[in-house]
Amino acid sequence: MANWHEVWSRRSHGAATDVLQSLVEMDGFDGGAGKISADDWRSYGRAVADRLGVGSGKSVFEVGCGSGAFLYVMHELGAAVGGLDYATNLLETARRFLPDGRFVHGNAAELPVAPPFDFVIANSVFHYFPDEGYAAKVLGRMLEKAQVGVAVLDVPDAATRDEAERVRSAGLSAKEYEQKYAGLHHRYYPRAWFAEQAARHGWKCHQAGQQIANYPQSAFRFNSFFSR
Repeated sequence: MANWHEVWSRRSHGAATDVLQSLVEMDGFDGGAGKISADDWRSYGRAVADRLGVGSGKSVFEVGCGSGAFLYVMHELGAAVGGLDYATNLLETARRFLPDGRFVHGNAAELPVAPPFDFVIANSVFHYFPDEGYAAKVLGRMLEKAQVGVAVLDVPDAATRDEAERVRSAGLSAKEYEQKYAGLHHRYYPRAWFAEQAARHGWKCHQAGQQIANYPQSAFRFNSFFSR
């Protein structure tokens, strides 16, 4: 049976000649309802940066950074970047294209809280976690590491789970779906869960629907922003 670590460890650098497009594809946004173009990705990253206040002189650390597609946009904006991922092949790519970044190999729950960064983010990562207890541990460490703000982005919404799974399984029979995604299920979260976690740690939580152009999964995802 496959697992997510096995899937990500097999990813290779994309064939696209555009650097950002290749990174986006390597990070899994290269097909079906999850496909995103470099232009739409850059617009998305910049919108998140505007919301958080990321710019020149700021620092951004990403949990589950993959090949660095999101951090690449933050770097373009002048931010110092760093990230953590458990897939060695993805980290090697991130280091190649972001040589000044501070990258760490490890699981999300092992996130080092030092050194601090202005902003700590996780994009399209929380749905791979095994349970909410693990997710709570990761979020707690993110909040501890961040000096200004935290963002947990592209989270599958529990309120739209049935419809999201129908889109994910489009064109597949029930048996084919189970065979293709055995051991590769997504975790869905109630929006209230993030608000509750923020309150536990003394932070504020503001949420919004996902807004990535031409990304069908946007209808079933949301973003949570945390501030002191």
